[in-house]
Amino acid sequence: MTADWWELRHAYGRATDTPAHLRALESDDAEAHAAALDHLDVAVLHQGFPDSATAPAVRAVTELLAAGRAHPDTVEGLLEFLGDAARSAADVTGSDYFAVLLPELRETVAAAYPVALALLDAVPPDRTVVRASQLVEMARIANPADGHEHLMTLLRDLATRDPGPRERWVHCLARLGADLRALFSDPDPAVRLRAALTHAAEPHGRELIRAALAAPLPAGVYRGELVRAAIRNAPDIDSIATEAADFIGRDDWTGFDDGWGALVSFAFPERSEPLTGTRRRILWALAGNDDQEIWNPGNGSCRLVFTRAGLPHDRGACRRLADDVDR
Repeated sequence: MTADWWELRHAYGRATDTPAHLRALESDDAEAHAAALDHLDVAVLHQGFPDSATAPAVRAVTELLAAGRAHPDTVEGLLEFLGDAARSAADVTGSDYFAVLLPELRETVAAAYPVALALLDAVPPDRTVVRASQLVEMARIANPADGHEHLMTLLRDLATRDPGPRERWVHCLARLGADLRALFSDPDPAVRLRAALTHAAEPHGRELIRAALAAPLPAGVYRGELVRAAIRNAPDIDSIATEAADFIGRDDWTGFDDGWGALVSFAFPERSEPLTGTRRRILWALAGNDDQEIWNPGNGSCRLVFTRAGLPHDRGACRRLADDVDR
């Protein structure tokens, strides 16, 4: 299918420059390769958001890879672009703004999946898990109702040959819907926590998530996903108070949205909440946090957390509130 690039757009206007970049992917010009890959990443899929040129570009890249015409030095970058396109299709699903673009984008990603899968045998050893994560995102678009058993078997086999962190492979399997409950007792804390996050509704999973709030975050697990899971599966702040207080007391200011701030908001959902024993514990933990940026009056993001919770954005005042037994 030939695209009418004049009618298509990317983040910076009409996509009339895209065909030249696509042709450059077949050349021996290293600078042109870099420019073309940058164009796909920055213009065609700008910050992960698709435009009308995205699906035709995915189709063109797939054709280059399937025919073996893409220069070998560009293959990894092109597969990354396809994986990002798949992730974009998943992220914008349900958005009215992107609704007109989504059917073609999903169709082209689905067509790219078997091509990318066939190239897995030639993956450099240090890129195996990265390539696997890209395939997972594409498989979720290509076969959303499929059990993905073939890909899961393939990933499990590849994982046994990878000396790197196992959590990355477990995360790939989790994205495919694998049952990971047998890993609740794994000796690797990152693997245990990834399994718990996958099965957060399970009692054992909830317990592992709660305990993880009070421990250093293992590599590979993001602060936000842990805190969101803890809040989502807790009936109230009382059920996770001890661990939440520990987390709040050592998090840094950047957690205003997805870390300490989310837990404070969970503890103080209304500005007029009475200071129960649990909320005093949370407040004491917050006042005990030594990250001065949390208390910087010029930090609007942190200040907003306090304002919404009905708390003073002042460390001493928070301590006094926590001490005020008559309140």
